[in-house]
Amino acid sequence: MAEQLFQIGIKGLIRDKQGKVLLLKVPAWDGNPEYWDMPGGRMDPGETFVQTLRRELQEEIGVDYAGEPRQLSAVLSSVKITVGDARVSLVLVPYEVRLPDGIEIKLNPADHHEGLDWFTPAEAAKLLAVKYTPDFCEMVAAP
Repeated sequence: MAEQLFQIGIKGLIRDKQGKVLLLKVPAWDGNPEYWDMPGGRMDPGETFVQTLRRELQEEIGVDYAGEPRQLSAVLSSVKITVGDARVSLVLVPYEVRLPDGIEIKLNPADHHEGLDWFTPAEAAKLLAVKYTPDFCEMVAAP
């Protein structure tokens, strides 16, 4: 039996005061279609989940996050990536992230995302269904 390999990605579920969810537009890449996703990314060697989350929020949306996020779940994503000669699955660990009022969110122009926007929970859940499980999307849809 072949060994199954995974990469781990850490994601931040960020809601504004009205309950809208922040999503970033990801262009088509590595055989995957264009989709919307929560800020975050894969772990670097030696990082903890929370260290990865903090680094990714800084890199992608310019936020220095010092709060204590709440882990929501772990999700086996439908998105696969190439690592060496293999296509591997992504295990995503989303966290609920509460940002301070008035914090500026700006897309990093050096990053690979094509845009960002705020969506109602129902809209966000529908957009996230490309990458996330139905159970997780139901959690996002709940206000």
